[in-house]
Amino acid sequence: MLELEKRRRLLINFAYFAVIGGLYYAFMRWAFWLFLPFIFSGLVAMAMQTPVKFLASKTKLKHSSASALSVGLMFFLILIVFGLVGFRLIKQMRGLFESLVGFFSDPSAYVDKIEAAVYDFLLYLPTALGSTLKDYLKDFFDNLRNNDFKFLDFSFLSGPLGGVWSTAKALPEFVIAVIISIVSCFFMTADYETITGFIKRRLGPQKLASVVTAKKSAISAVGKMVKAYAILMFITFGEMIVGLGILRLVGLYKSEYLLATAVLVAVVDIVPVLGTGTVLLPWAAFSFLTDKTGLGIGLLVMYIIIYVIRQGIEPKIVAGTLGLPPILTLVSMYIGAKLFGFIGLFALPITLIVVKILNDEGILKLWPAPYTERVSATEPTPSADELSLDKKLEK
Repeated sequence: MLELEKRRRLLINFAYFAVIGGLYYAFMRWAFWLFLPFIFSGLVAMAMQTPVKFLASKTKLKHSSASALSVGLMFFLILIVFGLVGFRLIKQMRGLFESLVGFFSDPSAYVDKIEAAVYDFLLYLPTALGSTLKDYLKDFFDNLRNNDFKFLDFSFLSGPLGGVWSTAKALPEFVIAVIISIVSCFFMTADYETITGFIKRRLGPQKLASVVTAKKSAISAVGKMVKAYAILMFITFGEMIVGLGILRLVGLYKSEYLLATAVLVAVVDIVPVLGTGTVLLPWAAFSFLTDKTGLGIGLLVMYIIIYVIRQGIEPKIVAGTLGLPPILTLVSMYIGAKLFGFIGLFALPITLIVVKILNDEGILKLWPAPYTERVSATEPTPSADELSLDKKLEK
């Protein structure tokens, strides 16, 4: 009977989580982009409450006027930053991606250069060893050519990238979404207390306490994590700008996509398991094979410096933030991207982090709490008399 009850409970739990997962999938798949302007407005309204209240308390403005002024100032600053940096960054990103697509769509010339560089290196080896390796490598490069370089076929990038840049054709729809987002930000920021008050009145005291606790815990933990990795990304971006700038000054780096390259490496650097070596090490190896020895050495030096600095500052910056194991984060990013596209790279890991936070706080009970918390919750703290008795027994 007990075994039957366990199976029944297992089936009920499975059905419950299957329904929740199905609703989450349906929302992310078909409704996310529809509600995105209002999700964005809600997050902005939540974040703007502190500056709005500060402005209202220091001036004689009403809450609605302070909200309108604060949100207007925020969008004005965003517009200035985008005008100074955004257009240039988008232009460089487009050029960089188009050059990558062009490179991977016709790699024959580059493979010929790499083959020649490898054969030159084999001349420094003993004759017998060099000849044997050359025969194997010749077969390898010939197979690549006979298979039309399918091993190096990255032309699939042209589809997503083409889709990104072709969104300009849907400009009217994009403009409408932006306008709705901006207007919603003004209304939601001004009526934030009214909206939240309406929701609170519909919840009972117990549910309200759980929701408030969940909100505070999730926002605090996710906010700390985002802040920590934003700092790391900014540091890596600065190091790349300085390093590539020096290589450009000495004539080793001649690309016009310095800003886009620095942003790309900084973004890759915060992805678990990957890091700057994913970009810099293959780039350095390719530079050596294509007779750009100076650039290759410069990139290796940059990688070592960035790696050493990262290992020194990351424990201090990221300490205390709540994240996922790197492999679980990587798996969730891959699955999220496959299921929901680009937004899934971030949405699914953040969802898992929030679920982990709620479970650790005891709001959800999906798996046992961490061992240290369970021990502290079940075992009473020993008294002073018990501690002194333990010391006497030890003696």
